Amino acid sequence: MGKKRTDRYSGIVEYINQYYAENMRYPSVRDIVAGTGVPLSSVHRYLKEMDENGVLQYDGRRSINTTEMGMESPSRYMKVLGYVECGEGQEEEESVIEYIRMPESIVGKGEFFALIEKGESMIDAGIYPGDYVIVRQQNTADVDDYVVALYEGKNNLKLLQKEDDKYVLRSCNKDKETYPDIYPDDLKIQGVAVCVTHKLNHN
Repeated sequence: MGKKRTDRYSGIVEYINQYYAENMRYPSVRDIVAGTGVPLSSVHRYLKEMDENGVLQYDGRRSINTTEMGMESPSRYMKVLGYVECGEGQEEEESVIEYIRMPESIVGKGEFFALIEKGESMIDAGIYPGDYVIVRQQNTADVDDYVVALYEGKNNLKLLQKEDDKYVLRSCNKDKETYPDIYPDDLKIQGVAVCVTHKLNHN
């Protein structure tokens, strides 16, 4: 096999993987033509050749499977529902800012949403302003879970604990005067935080 053809194979496979990762669907032949610059007739031929050689699987229509696709962890799509004030709370509302995708191997199974943290009440838990907090949507939680809970009409991201058989929504910040504990009479859990993503600080 000539180097030019090998390079074309590699370029097509790379484009298919990138397209699938970004769109979660297979590219059409015309998408591949537009993305790689390879002529339409050649793309058809190369896909069939790569299918015969075991480089990828192609059914002659739209279904294309590469080795990399088979290795990819299932993903969870979720809404980013605005900001959550870890200090004083954020008014409960659903305002979709964007959609993101996280690997199931990291977040687990379930229905998820994400919030962007604004306050500093959770910095001792490693949650900082601007972080994306990934939340599994559920109305129950265990003690010592990090929860999004509704209190006085506002969403709060807090550590759930118990004192004298009463639930406490606790900040993770040593400044207790600024970030006091919350003792809800009626605990309403919106979800449990499962992971946090943030940029590394290069100071």
